[in-house]
Amino acid sequence: MEEILKKIIAYLNNNQLIEALQLCENNTEKKIEHLILNIKGVIYFKQNKFELAKKNFLKSIDLNQDLIDPYKNLFKIHLKEQDYVSAIEIGKKVIEYENKKNPISYFNLALAFDLSKDYKTAIKLYKIVEKTDFKEKKILFNNLAKCYFSDGNVNDSTNYYHKALEIDKNDKIIINNLLNLYLRLGKIDEAEYYYNKANEIDENYIEFRFNKSEYLLLKGKTEEAIKLLKSIISESKNYIAYTKLAKIYGRINNDNKKVIETIDEALKVYPNMRDLKFTRGILHLVEGEFEKGWDLYELRPSIQKKKFFENINLWRGENLKDSSILITSEQGMGDVVQFSKFLISLSPICKKIDFVVYDKLLPLFKKNYKNINICEISEIQNRKYDYRISVGSLNKYFYKNVKSKTSELINFDNDKKNEWGSILSKKKRNIGLIWSGNFFGPKEPYRSIELKNFQKLLKLDLNFYSFQNEIWDRDKNFFQNSNIVDYSQKSFSDIIAIIQNLDLVISTDTFFLHLSCIVNKETWGLISFNADWRWYDYYKYNPYESLKIYKQSENRNWDSVIDLIYSDIKNKFSI
Repeated sequence: MEEILKKIIAYLNNNQLIEALQLCENNTEKKIEHLILNIKGVIYFKQNKFELAKKNFLKSIDLNQDLIDPYKNLFKIHLKEQDYVSAIEIGKKVIEYENKKNPISYFNLALAFDLSKDYKTAIKLYKIVEKTDFKEKKILFNNLAKCYFSDGNVNDSTNYYHKALEIDKNDKIIINNLLNLYLRLGKIDEAEYYYNKANEIDENYIEFRFNKSEYLLLKGKTEEAIKLLKSIISESKNYIAYTKLAKIYGRINNDNKKVIETIDEALKVYPNMRDLKFTRGILHLVEGEFEKGWDLYELRPSIQKKKFFENINLWRGENLKDSSILITSEQGMGDVVQFSKFLISLSPICKKIDFVVYDKLLPLFKKNYKNINICEISEIQNRKYDYRISVGSLNKYFYKNVKSKTSELINFDNDKKNEWGSILSKKKRNIGLIWSGNFFGPKEPYRSIELKNFQKLLKLDLNFYSFQNEIWDRDKNFFQNSNIVDYSQKSFSDIIAIIQNLDLVISTDTFFLHLSCIVNKETWGLISFNADWRWYDYYKYNPYESLKIYKQSENRNWDSVIDLIYSDIKNKFSI
C-alpha cells in the first residue's frame, strides 16, 4: 500500500498527472481508498476540472471524515471559484477538526471573509493569527491594513501598513497601498512622498501606474491621467484601466457619452465581466433607458447572498394574490429608506410581506403596517416564503408609481416630537446641516463637502445641528470649534423628532437627506456634479415633495452652490 502511494505522489510531484491518475484508477486496496480519492481530487484540481475534483474530495470525506486534507483542498477550490460562502463553511470545519490551533487555517478563513467583504470578521480572525507564530507577518499586516481601510478605520489601516513596511521597506505592494491610502485621503504631502518612493522602485508596476493616474488627478492634471490610462488600455486592455478612465470621464468631465463609449469598448473585451455589465446598466438608468437598465441593475454586488435566501424562489412578477414574499435590505441605509416605499405599492397585490431591515434601522419603521411586517433576520429563519426579492429590485416593477410614500411605514413618536419641541431653542431658527457621508460610500469623496466651506453660513444668527456619526479627519478641528450642535449619538426616534422640529435641513446626498424628505421636512439637497443615477430621469418619477435641489455645476467646486444657499437662507429667514 505504501509503495503505491509513494509512486502516485512521485508522479504528482513531477506533474505527471496522467500517470498518477492511472495508478489511482488501478488501485484495489480498500484501506487506502479515501487517500486515493483525495489524490484524484488533487489531480483533477491541477487539471482545472473543478467539479470532478470536488466530487472526489467529497467521496474521500464520506469514507473517512477524520482525514483533514480533502477539506483543505475543497477550501482551495471554493476560493479559486470565488465561492466564498462555501469556502467559509469548509474553512470553519478545517479549524474545528484540527487537533491544535493552526495559524495557516485561521489565516485562510480570514482571507475568505476578507474576499467576501466581511471585513469586521476578517479582522477578528487576522488578529487571532497575529498572536501566533505565523511566519508571513508582512502579508498578514498588509491584509489587516486593507481590511481596516475598507472598514473605514484609517488610523489602524495606516499603522498596519507601516508595520508591514518595517519588515520590508522596499516592498512595492505595501508602498503602493500606502500611496493609494493617502491619495484617497487627499493628503498631498504623504501622497507625494510615497509617489516618489513607488516611482523609484518600479515605475512600470501596474498598481503604481493606476496610482499615478489618481496622483495626476489630485494635481489637477486630468488630461495626463487620461493619456496614461489610454496607454495602459492600448498595451494590455486592462480591465481596471477601462473603469478608471470611465470614472474620469464621468466624475471629472461629466461626459456621459465618453463614459458609455469606454464601457462599451471594455465589454467587447470582457463580455461576461459582471461589474462592467452592472456599470452599463447604471448608464442606461442615467439616460432614462429603464427597461434596459433594470435587468443589468440586478448584477449589483450589494444583493444579499445568504444561503437561507437562495432557497426561496426569486420573484419575477408572478401573481402574489395568495403568496408570501420576503423583501431583503441592501445597499446603504438611504437606499433602504428610499426604496421601502415600493412595499406600499406591493401591498395590495400580495398576501403577506416580510421586510428584513438592517438592525440599526429597525426602530425607524413601524413593526406592522397593513400586511407588511418589519423584521430582523432572527425572526424569519424558520418561516416559509413563496418568493423573495431585494428591495432595490422592486424599482423594476414600481418605479413609476409616484403615489407611494415611505412615510406611511415610519414610526413617528408624537411624545418625542413634543419633547424635542420644548428642548430646541425658539429664539433662533433651527437648521439641520449634513455635509458628508460615509468616507467609503459610493461617489465619495465627490459628493461630500469640506465643512470649512460653510464658514460664512455658520456665521449667520442661526442654530445648526448635525446628525452624521462620521466626521472626516479634514473636518474634525473645524467641527470642534464650530457652533454646530452634535446630535449624532441620538437614537433614530430622537433624530426624527428633532428633524420634525427644525425649520430646514441642508444635506448632501446622504441617508439624512432621504430621512428628512420622508419626514416631509423642507430639505435643501446639495447634489454633486456627477450625481448618482437616482438624480436624473428617475427623479422625475420619484421626486420628494419637500426637496429643493442645488446641483454642482463644476466638479469639486461647491462655491456657487454654497453662495446660492447662503443667499436663499438669508432671504428665507429675513436675516
